[in-house]
Amino acid sequence: MARREENDKSFHTSSRFTERAGKDWVGDVVDYKEVELLRKFMSPTSKLMSRRRAGTNAQEQAALKRAVKRARLMALIPYAGQ
Repeated sequence: MARREENDKSFHTSSRFTERAGKDWVGDVVDYKEVELLRKFMSPTSKLMSRRRAGTNAQEQAALKRAVKRARLMALIPYAGQ
């Protein structure tokens, strides 16, 4: 197995929501009712940003995806952008 070069394009994302990931936190990391937070992770065309661009890990990205889908279903955010 080849070693990775120092200038390799791989990335490592750390937890974006560290204050919400502790044992004291109850509930989802991201809630569908937090519309302003969800909009920060969406493009102007209402697409969800990639993990690399948003800086989230896999669990947080899945929670964001779930929250965006629920918010769209409740008509809190649009399906299509402008």
